[in-house]
Amino acid sequence: MLAVPVTGVSAKVSAPSTIWAKAGVGREQFSADALECGMQGLAVNIDNTEEVKTLARASEQLEAIDASAMAALTDGSSQFGRPDLDSVRVQNGLDVAARKAADQQTVIATAQPEQQYARIKEMMFTVVRKCMLKLGYNKIVLTADQRNEYSSMKGGADARRNYIHQLASDPQVLETQRETPAP
Repeated sequence: MLAVPVTGVSAKVSAPSTIWAKAGVGREQFSADALECGMQGLAVNIDNTEEVKTLARASEQLEAIDASAMAALTDGSSQFGRPDLDSVRVQNGLDVAARKAADQQTVIATAQPEQQYARIKEMMFTVVRKCMLKLGYNKIVLTADQRNEYSSMKGGADARRNYIHQLASDPQVLETQRETPAP
């Protein structure tokens, strides 16, 4: 067997299109502010939101579908070994599987989990945005060249964080690349 070392291999990392910026902010303060605001976003209580309730209901419905399908498949299991019932058992199993799949798809389509997760994410990011704005940060839009440099950067996460800080703390970059707020 041939073992190939993978150290030193760097995958291309996707660059953000926007970053938070504050002219002259030091590296430690930049990191501390990002961590503080990120933690506030993660601390948002989503337990009683409609989105979480929708996902919980869907999860319960999917569990009930699984239990119902298992019960339907195990009914009559005492008759295993009877060749005269094998084709009936196979057909019933296929019917149960098809019904289960259709029921699961209905629950998933109704719950729209991707939309629920997106709304939860937006709740959290709203808190992060308010925090960063309160601390004096603004969003800047990275240029294509900046995104390309970030994506092809060698040196790992620390090098990318240093590059982002360099851009984020540069008053000229902040002045010329400030994100235009949506109307």
